[in-house]
Amino acid sequence: MSAESASGKKDTARMKKPGLRVTKWLAEIPVEATCTACASVVFRAKGVSHRPNREEYQRSIQVQFDLHCKTAHLQND
Repeated sequence: MSAESASGKKDTARMKKPGLRVTKWLAEIPVEATCTACASVVFRAKGVSHRPNREEYQRSIQVQFDLHCKTAHLQND
């Protein structure tokens, strides 16, 4: 359901801006996050090594979130 003004245009001022919220941590390493606008969407960190790396996991989650925003939330930047 989208918010529309009387003119029929989408009212983006009232729509919740998507953000990234980390929901699971392994010490100081983010391992899982959600979209604040789509609570059912979960991003899980992926790495190439068997040992967790904070920068790699942060980058993995951010890339997934950015792709989600491009496909699920039309952003007019």
